[in-house]
Amino acid sequence: MSRKSRRPEGTAARQAHLLESAITVVGRGGLRGLTHRAVDREADLPEGTCSVYFRTRLALLTALTAFVAQRLTDDVRRMGEALPESNGDPAPAIEATVELVVRWSGRPDLLITMTELYLESVRTPSLRSASGAWRDGLVGVVEELVQRSGKSDPRRRAQGIVASVEGVAVASLPLSARDRKTYLRDTLTLVVSSLA
Repeated sequence: MSRKSRRPEGTAARQAHLLESAITVVGRGGLRGLTHRAVDREADLPEGTCSVYFRTRLALLTALTAFVAQRLTDDVRRMGEALPESNGDPAPAIEATVELVVRWSGRPDLLITMTELYLESVRTPSLRSASGAWRDGLVGVVEELVQRSGKSDPRRRAQGIVASVEGVAVASLPLSARDRKTYLRDTLTLVVSSLA
Protein backbone atom coordinates (compact mmCIF):
# COMPACT_ATOMS: atom_id res chain seq x y z
CA MET A 1 0.00 0.00 0.00
CA SER A 2 1.22 3.46 -0.77
CA ARG A 3 0.24 5.02 2.55
CA LYS A 4 0.60 8.75 2.86
CA SER A 5 2.43 9.91 5.97
CA ARG A 6 0.73 13.30 6.19
CA ARG A 7 -3.00 13.80 6.24
CA PRO A 8 -4.19 16.67 4.07
CA GLU A 9 -5.96 19.57 5.71
CA GLY A 10 -8.95 21.33 4.24
CA THR A 11 -11.88 20.01 2.26
CA ALA A 12 -10.40 20.40 -1.24
CA ALA A 13 -7.05 18.87 -0.25
CA ARG A 14 -8.72 15.95 1.49
CA GLN A 15 -11.03 15.29 -1.47
CA ALA A 16 -8.06 15.34 -3.86
CA HIS A 17 -6.18 12.97 -1.55
CA LEU A 18 -9.17 10.61 -1.47
CA LEU A 19 -9.50 10.70 -5.26
CA GLU A 20 -5.76 10.06 -5.73
CA SER A 21 -6.17 7.09 -3.41
CA ALA A 22 -9.20 5.95 -5.42
CA ILE A 23 -7.02 5.90 -8.56
CA THR A 24 -4.61 3.57 -6.76
CA VAL A 25 -7.50 1.36 -5.59
CA VAL A 26 -8.98 1.09 -9.10
CA GLY A 27 -5.55 0.48 -10.61
CA ARG A 28 -5.04 -2.43 -8.26
CA GLY A 29 -8.51 -4.00 -8.18
CA GLY A 30 -10.63 -2.42 -10.89
CA LEU A 31 -13.92 -0.70 -10.22
CA ARG A 32 -15.18 -3.78 -8.40
CA GLY A 33 -12.56 -3.05 -5.74
CA LEU A 34 -13.58 0.60 -5.40
CA THR A 35 -15.32 0.95 -2.06
CA HIS A 36 -15.40 3.78 0.42
CA ARG A 37 -13.51 1.63 2.92
CA ALA A 38 -10.84 0.67 0.39
CA VAL A 39 -10.28 4.35 -0.41
CA ASP A 40 -10.12 5.24 3.30
CA ARG A 41 -7.51 2.51 3.86
CA GLU A 42 -5.42 3.59 0.87
CA ALA A 43 -5.65 7.24 1.95
CA ASP A 44 -4.70 6.28 5.52
CA LEU A 45 -7.74 8.13 6.81
CA PRO A 46 -10.28 7.02 9.40
CA GLU A 47 -13.00 4.69 8.16
CA GLY A 48 -15.99 6.70 7.03
CA THR A 49 -14.00 9.67 5.75
CA CYS A 50 -14.59 8.92 2.07
CA SER A 51 -18.34 8.54 2.60
CA VAL A 52 -18.46 11.94 4.30
CA TYR A 53 -17.24 13.58 1.08
CA PHE A 54 -18.78 11.17 -1.43
CA ARG A 55 -21.99 9.79 0.11
CA THR A 56 -22.73 7.09 -2.46
CA ARG A 57 -20.77 4.92 -4.83
CA LEU A 58 -22.21 6.94 -7.71
CA ALA A 59 -21.03 10.18 -6.08
CA LEU A 60 -17.54 8.67 -5.73
CA LEU A 61 -17.54 7.46 -9.36
CA THR A 62 -18.75 10.84 -10.60
CA ALA A 63 -16.13 12.75 -8.62
CA LEU A 64 -13.40 10.33 -9.72
CA THR A 65 -14.41 10.70 -13.36
CA ALA A 66 -14.28 14.49 -13.12
CA PHE A 67 -10.94 14.36 -11.26
CA VAL A 68 -9.26 12.08 -13.81
CA ALA A 69 -10.79 14.04 -16.69
CA GLN A 70 -9.47 17.32 -15.35
CA ARG A 71 -5.98 15.93 -14.83
CA LEU A 72 -5.71 14.44 -18.32
CA THR A 73 -7.25 17.47 -20.02
CA ASP A 74 -4.94 19.85 -18.12
CA ASP A 75 -1.92 17.78 -19.17
CA VAL A 76 -2.96 17.93 -22.82
CA ARG A 77 -3.69 21.66 -22.59
CA ARG A 78 -0.27 22.38 -21.03
CA MET A 79 1.36 20.31 -23.75
CA GLY A 80 -0.44 22.32 -26.42
CA GLU A 81 0.50 25.64 -24.83
CA ALA A 82 4.17 24.63 -24.72
CA LEU A 83 4.31 23.82 -28.43
CA PRO A 84 5.84 26.37 -30.79
CA GLU A 85 3.65 28.00 -33.43
CA SER A 86 3.13 25.56 -36.25
CA ASN A 87 5.01 26.02 -39.47
CA GLY A 88 3.20 23.08 -41.03
CA ASP A 89 5.58 20.53 -39.48
CA PRO A 90 3.61 18.19 -37.18
CA ALA A 91 6.80 16.66 -35.69
CA PRO A 92 6.89 18.77 -32.48
CA ALA A 93 3.22 18.00 -31.71
CA ILE A 94 3.71 14.30 -32.45
CA GLU A 95 6.80 14.14 -30.25
CA ALA A 96 5.05 16.01 -27.43
CA THR A 97 2.01 13.71 -27.65
CA VAL A 98 4.18 10.60 -27.54
CA GLU A 99 6.13 11.90 -24.54
CA LEU A 100 2.93 12.84 -22.70
CA VAL A 101 1.45 9.36 -23.09
CA VAL A 102 4.79 7.77 -22.15
CA ARG A 103 4.71 9.90 -18.99
CA TRP A 104 1.14 8.79 -18.28
CA SER A 105 2.27 5.18 -18.72
CA GLY A 106 4.47 5.65 -15.67
CA ARG A 107 1.17 5.64 -13.78
CA PRO A 108 -0.56 2.52 -15.08
CA ASP A 109 -3.16 2.94 -12.33
CA LEU A 110 -4.19 6.24 -13.94
CA LEU A 111 -4.56 4.63 -17.38
CA ILE A 112 -6.50 1.71 -15.91
CA THR A 113 -8.79 4.10 -14.04
CA MET A 114 -9.35 6.17 -17.17
CA THR A 115 -10.33 3.05 -19.10
CA GLU A 116 -12.52 1.58 -16.36
CA LEU A 117 -14.40 4.86 -15.91
CA TYR A 118 -14.95 5.26 -19.63
CA LEU A 119 -16.39 1.75 -19.88
CA GLU A 120 -18.52 2.31 -16.78
CA SER A 121 -20.00 5.43 -18.38
CA VAL A 122 -21.35 3.22 -21.16
CA ARG A 123 -23.31 1.23 -18.55
CA THR A 124 -24.15 4.12 -16.19
CA PRO A 125 -25.90 6.93 -18.03
CA SER A 126 -25.41 9.42 -15.19
CA LEU A 127 -21.62 9.20 -15.69
CA ARG A 128 -21.86 9.98 -19.39
CA SER A 129 -21.89 13.73 -18.96
CA ALA A 130 -18.66 13.69 -16.92
CA SER A 131 -16.92 11.25 -19.27
CA GLY A 132 -18.36 13.05 -22.30
CA ALA A 133 -17.03 16.36 -21.03
CA TRP A 134 -13.65 14.72 -20.52
CA ARG A 135 -13.54 13.33 -24.04
CA ASP A 136 -14.88 16.57 -25.54
CA GLY A 137 -12.25 18.53 -23.62
CA LEU A 138 -9.45 16.32 -24.88
CA VAL A 139 -10.77 16.40 -28.44
CA GLY A 140 -11.09 20.20 -28.23
CA VAL A 141 -7.47 20.65 -27.18
CA VAL A 142 -6.23 18.25 -29.86
CA GLU A 143 -8.46 19.95 -32.44
CA GLU A 144 -6.73 23.27 -31.71
CA LEU A 145 -3.37 21.60 -32.31
CA VAL A 146 -4.58 20.11 -35.60
CA GLN A 147 -5.97 23.50 -36.68
CA ARG A 148 -2.60 25.10 -35.99
CA SER A 149 -1.04 22.62 -38.40
CA GLY A 150 -3.43 23.72 -41.16
CA LYS A 151 -4.80 20.23 -41.82
CA SER A 152 -8.32 19.72 -43.17
CA ASP A 153 -11.20 18.44 -41.02
CA PRO A 154 -9.51 19.13 -37.67
CA ARG A 155 -12.46 17.91 -35.55
CA ARG A 156 -12.58 14.48 -37.15
CA ARG A 157 -8.80 14.17 -37.06
CA ALA A 158 -8.80 15.13 -33.37
CA GLN A 159 -11.47 12.53 -32.58
CA GLY A 160 -9.43 9.90 -34.40
CA ILE A 161 -6.23 10.89 -32.61
CA VAL A 162 -7.84 10.79 -29.15
CA ALA A 163 -9.48 7.40 -29.80
CA SER A 164 -6.28 5.98 -31.25
CA VAL A 165 -4.08 7.25 -28.43
CA GLU A 166 -6.48 5.80 -25.85
CA GLY A 167 -6.47 2.43 -27.60
CA VAL A 168 -2.69 2.31 -27.89
CA ALA A 169 -2.33 3.32 -24.23
CA VAL A 170 -4.67 0.52 -23.11
CA ALA A 171 -2.90 -2.01 -25.35
CA SER A 172 0.39 -1.11 -23.64
CA LEU A 173 -0.79 -1.93 -20.12
CA PRO A 174 0.10 -5.65 -20.04
CA LEU A 175 3.69 -4.91 -21.13
CA SER A 176 6.63 -4.43 -18.79
CA ALA A 177 7.47 -0.79 -18.03
CA ARG A 178 10.45 -0.81 -20.41
CA ASP A 179 8.60 -2.61 -23.21
CA ARG A 180 5.59 -0.34 -22.67
CA LYS A 181 7.67 2.80 -23.29
CA THR A 182 9.19 1.37 -26.47
CA TYR A 183 5.80 0.17 -27.71
CA LEU A 184 4.19 3.53 -26.98
CA ARG A 185 6.93 5.53 -28.68
CA ASP A 186 6.93 3.37 -31.80
CA THR A 187 3.19 2.84 -32.12
CA LEU A 188 2.05 6.34 -31.19
CA THR A 189 4.54 7.93 -33.56
CA LEU A 190 3.15 5.79 -36.38
CA VAL A 191 -0.52 6.34 -35.48
CA VAL A 192 -0.39 10.06 -34.71
CA SER A 193 1.81 10.78 -37.75
CA SER A 194 -0.77 9.22 -40.01
CA LEU A 195 -3.65 11.22 -38.49
CA ALA A 196 -2.14 14.60 -37.61
